[in-house]
Amino acid sequence: MDNLTPEQITQMISLLQSMLPKQNEETNEAPPQESRSHISSIKTVNRKPFVSGENKFDQMMESKMHKEDVEIDKKLIKYEPTPRVRKFQPVLAKCRVCGKTEEVSPSLLFEGAERYKCNKCAGSSG
Repeated sequence: MDNLTPEQITQMISLLQSMLPKQNEETNEAPPQESRSHISSIKTVNRKPFVSGENKFDQMMESKMHKEDVEIDKKLIKYEPTPRVRKFQPVLAKCRVCGKTEEVSPSLLFEGAERYKCNKCAGSSG
């Protein structure tokens, strides 16, 4: 491949071009591009500021659609929900960071009461 002559290269190019589907001459031309300043001014004009506060979903018809699903839910259910009956005795645990003592579920004490961190301290680093 390194020893190709310019004539062989042009023959290969013409062969490859003949294999391409025919296109109209108009489609080969690129559409005229608008200037950047014009595009940016359009974007800023159409942009609306974000206003937080009001939840518009509550005003939409879709907000009440799930209430009509009771009948189909009863037909599709395979098993009744399992009641949670496991009781636990809260355990006193002292936070290792701030020293606050709380009653917590024993399932939260993975490594023992001496390694417990309260919610406030668990959210911070350290």
